[in-house]
Amino acid sequence: MRKHIVLGIALALSSTAALAASPTFNTLDSDGNGDISKDEFYGSVSDWGTYSDWDTTGDGLIDADEFGVLTSSWDVDWDYDPWDADGDGYLDSGEFYDGIYTTYDLNEDGHWQNGEWDDAGEAGLWDI
Repeated sequence: MRKHIVLGIALALSSTAALAASPTFNTLDSDGNGDISKDEFYGSVSDWGTYSDWDTTGDGLIDADEFGVLTSSWDVDWDYDPWDADGDGYLDSGEFYDGIYTTYDLNEDGHWQNGEWDDAGEAGLWDI
């Protein structure tokens, strides 16, 4: 299932021009402490246009239908409800990036260590 998740996110990210130079663990770990914090992740991924790729209607929000179409077409088993933290029926960019980040924060400590990065980064999510 993890490969399907990675494939789904990779497809969403593959159309963004910023990914021409694939990020590395060290470039995202801007403070050099050996972890990628949510702030470090958000500071980078928000510049890549990932959210707008998923917002297929262009209304600035991702609804359950947009989310469902994309996850179904990629054959991934993501549940929309946990990503919609405020329960308003839409994912804003913060909820969307939280969903991606927490998907790969396997030990749920709020940081990506290099092993978790392997699932999402150099050998995973951005290894396109």
